[in-house]
Amino acid sequence: MEKIFLDSNVIANWVLIKDSAKKFKEFKDEKILRRRLENISYSYTLIEALINTDEYEVESSNLAIGEVYHVIYNEILSLKMYRLGIPLTLWSKMREKQKLTETEKFLMKESIPKYLKELKRKIKVVDDKIDYEVYPKLVLEYKLRTHDAILLTTAILDGCAWFITNDKEIVGLNKRKRKPAFSEIFNITPDLPQNFLEL
Repeated sequence: MEKIFLDSNVIANWVLIKDSAKKFKEFKDEKILRRRLENISYSYTLIEALINTDEYEVESSNLAIGEVYHVIYNEILSLKMYRLGIPLTLWSKMREKQKLTETEKFLMKESIPKYLKELKRKIKVVDDKIDYEVYPKLVLEYKLRTHDAILLTTAILDGCAWFITNDKEIVGLNKRKRKPAFSEIFNITPDLPQNFLEL
């Protein structure tokens, strides 16, 4: 049975859709938001399929689960800035000035744990792993950020065949001109949820 590792952004998208199914009516008239919803819906579809099948062994890690809060926080801030009409080019500067309302904080504290507990009943959550061979190679040769390298190292050392992420930098590791290919070196294929769904 093949093992699949789910990155935090895939889990966060699943939580966003699961929590907001009724709220998505507001996206009908906003083209950009509809497109964003379509992109994150692949994560939802994939996780729902994976938790209802015995074909794969699915796991994530404590770091990935912890990162879900940050990913959702960023999604909420991005949506607020979009609705305020702040140009995308100013988002990085304006992000610090945007704050969650007490209601938004409360909803995050209430809803995210509820969905993460549900997910933890259906997938394995492992401790993160760092070694002296894979991790340094990912940071030094592939230039991955610390948290991405930790998650990928964990998946590799756990023998996962797939690393499912929406992070195009990680998915692009296999597309570099380096020989042998990333997936041949580490026996893992990083891919987008929509590509995995097509298998």
